[in-house]
Amino acid sequence: MIAPKFVLSSPLLLALLTACGGPTSDTTGTAGGSSSAGDSSDSSTAPGATEEGPITASPTDGGATAPTTADSDPGTTSTTSTTGTTAGTTGEETDDIAIGEWTDLPGACPDGTTRVDLTTVAELGAASRGEGEYADDGPGTCYFIHDGDYAGEDPLLYVVRGGTADAPIVFVGESRDGVRLRGRVTFAEEGSHVVLTNMTFDIAGFDKGDAFNTASVEAVEDITIDHVTFTGDCKTGEDGGHIESNHAERLRIEACLIERYGRCGPEGHQDHGIYLASGSDITVVNNVIRDNASRGIQLYTQGGEYGQLDGIVIERNRITGNGHADYEDGIVINGEGEGTITDVVVRRNLIYGNYYAGVRFAGSATDAIVIERNTFHANGAGSAADARSEINLDDAGKAANATITRNLFAGGHNLVNDCYDAADMAFGIDDNVVDGPVTGGDAACVGAVIAEDPQFADTGAADFHPANPAVAAYGAYAD
Repeated sequence: MIAPKFVLSSPLLLALLTACGGPTSDTTGTAGGSSSAGDSSDSSTAPGATEEGPITASPTDGGATAPTTADSDPGTTSTTSTTGTTAGTTGEETDDIAIGEWTDLPGACPDGTTRVDLTTVAELGAASRGEGEYADDGPGTCYFIHDGDYAGEDPLLYVVRGGTADAPIVFVGESRDGVRLRGRVTFAEEGSHVVLTNMTFDIAGFDKGDAFNTASVEAVEDITIDHVTFTGDCKTGEDGGHIESNHAERLRIEACLIERYGRCGPEGHQDHGIYLASGSDITVVNNVIRDNASRGIQLYTQGGEYGQLDGIVIERNRITGNGHADYEDGIVINGEGEGTITDVVVRRNLIYGNYYAGVRFAGSATDAIVIERNTFHANGAGSAADARSEINLDDAGKAANATITRNLFAGGHNLVNDCYDAADMAFGIDDNVVDGPVTGGDAACVGAVIAEDPQFADTGAADFHPANPAVAAYGAYAD
């Protein structure tokens, strides 16, 4: 197995992750135009992908209503839940693995930082740009944002000045639910080595008028977005995502709620939860990514126009209820031409109730893709298309150099829609538990299958702990 690349936290970041948190909330805005906004996912669309389906976005209380799973708003997706021991990003097993579960605490500046209090929109903007009274604030500054409703500037935070690897600049909210930012954030220019934590961005009703992201992470490095809620009304957000990476290096997204971005209907085919257009060493860990208009996580490089993606870890997330039409999925991996996507690990996630597929492959320029020990349930249940499936290949020549192993698949239409020529391109699905049909097409890429019912604890409550000892070594909660 290809060893994934990991983002290593400095001592200050480790202290911050211990000190910061807050309750849930909503989301707003992002930074200025991104390189990939506009046609952010047209080439992730297979021909004829125009069929509409029922809107499965959650109501305004944030509850997930994933297709064919009865009122699936599990307590485990709550930002105040906590279960057992949280596993790290090393793939090592623990007694109980936290997947989309975390505890929020009151915001606090880490030890060793210099606290600066912010209470107005003008102060937020000036501090992020390093202007006025904040011009002399250096690395190790912690901007403490007091509870309040912040709106008016666009973007609210335009981070063009950062810290250092050992002393990042920190923006921390007094409480996750209490700091409500109704605007956007951009990390650009010299805005590297920055931590954003313990606040809510709410784009419900945000009037932007064209393509935008709630958070744009541009050609900067060492950015941590931690314990942040990104929410919307499933009507707002266009041709982008709540979080988009364009040439970011060492980006970490952790313990975030990322929901209801975009136009949940036929117009929202290019509106995603997380949009990775280019960058390297990106970790997406222990988040809830739900009910976004199109895809939960999109990896799409526009054939190299946006760049390449390398070293991506997607681990211990709940990815559910995303998509409202065919070819809208939990995760899509689409690299063509010079826009290669390499060294990707998708591990120990719960991927369930997404409209068309759990993970879809839409491009041939991929290498070292590992999808291991995930639990898939009822993906494709929103669609009536014969090609819907848990693992999906758009067509011949669209999937290469991937290993899909030790996963648990249950409740879906098919494990895979069709292998096409993928087996000849080193694409293999081997040693998995499958409770249901394997494929309606060619099965050449499918190896050993264990046919067992996992006996999930409670699919209606999205509790996917299996009770069947025969599957204990498979899926997100594998021993």
